[in-house]
Amino acid sequence: MPYSEGLRHVVKNSMGITYCIWYKNGLFMSMLEGDNHWGPPFLLSENATPDFSVSIDSDDTIRASFVDYAGRLLFIQACEERREPVVLLESRIVGSSPYHVVLSETRNATNVFYVVSHNRKQLLTYQRVESGMISMPEVEGVIAKDCKNYAVCTDGSSIHLFFLTEIQDVNLIVHRRINADGKAMKPNSAPYPHKMSKRLQAVTAKDKPIYVLLSNEEDNDSTLLYRFDQETSKFSKGLEVFGPTAPRGFDCLIMVDNYPSVVRTCKNHILLARVDPEASSVLAETRFDLAASNPPLRCRYLSNYKDDLNFACADLPIIFGSGLRFPVDWRTYAGGRFEKPADEKDQLHSRIRELEGRVAFLENTLREMLRP
Repeated sequence: MPYSEGLRHVVKNSMGITYCIWYKNGLFMSMLEGDNHWGPPFLLSENATPDFSVSIDSDDTIRASFVDYAGRLLFIQACEERREPVVLLESRIVGSSPYHVVLSETRNATNVFYVVSHNRKQLLTYQRVESGMISMPEVEGVIAKDCKNYAVCTDGSSIHLFFLTEIQDVNLIVHRRINADGKAMKPNSAPYPHKMSKRLQAVTAKDKPIYVLLSNEEDNDSTLLYRFDQETSKFSKGLEVFGPTAPRGFDCLIMVDNYPSVVRTCKNHILLARVDPEASSVLAETRFDLAASNPPLRCRYLSNYKDDLNFACADLPIIFGSGLRFPVDWRTYAGGRFEKPADEKDQLHSRIRELEGRVAFLENTLREMLRP
């Protein structure tokens, strides 16, 4: 850091309407029309840089925050009539402009995170936008200089931050929770005996554990998955999902039916590694070949749609062209239980035998009725 990813953000509201927000010499927004073609682009800001983030709340309101060319941090509501953006932060110190913006919604507020450099330290900073009121910036942690980013996820009421830091030559992975009132709780940490040049992603499961993925597609290094237990406030031992000898590509963390999976998108194929809920082992790995044209792009995917109720992700590979499609049916290949318990199997076989008996009874009855 600092660096800007400039990822496209694909947002689907509760009605199933899909939007894409992207940067190309300005911040633009388009709607996916019924024939799977993108509609005309709408300019959100001509002063935006590629450093931006998007969120959608439970009422389908889409918001965006971005850094402009003057180094200011701005905030807008994307679907409103053109209005002047709200200034969240305007630094007057050269070289201390905010970067790496992330937006996240909770039930009653929009939460804005970004990094500010000060005294050669990367300060993870937080502001809260609630009912038109903007809080003062608060520093929530110091990110290690080699770490590529930080991760933010929510369980609906609280925000969870994950980042790597270094204290007295000891590398740590850190979790910090911000409660529904915007108050930061005491951080939790665990030793991190790996390279710090990682890119973090985090996703919350419905039964509250949080999965954190650390990867670096620019280096032949391992991709690691941690499980954070909110009840015990402890991290699991890091699971190596892909080793240094695996084909190189970018990694995305997804969750289907509370089962975590890691998707690696390579040049000509996709690897889907399904992981057990304890993040202790890889259950299965599946390969999908890709067509040479229109390779998938790493995107942010946000959804309020009912079909995505049991699906969550940090990033996602998406194929663009004149429209939008996903390279893999994630619900088919990443969801469900991989092995049913013995008692469930017995109940299922018993039910099958019962239905077979009923079918045989109905067949015999019909034969009697049709006998001359």
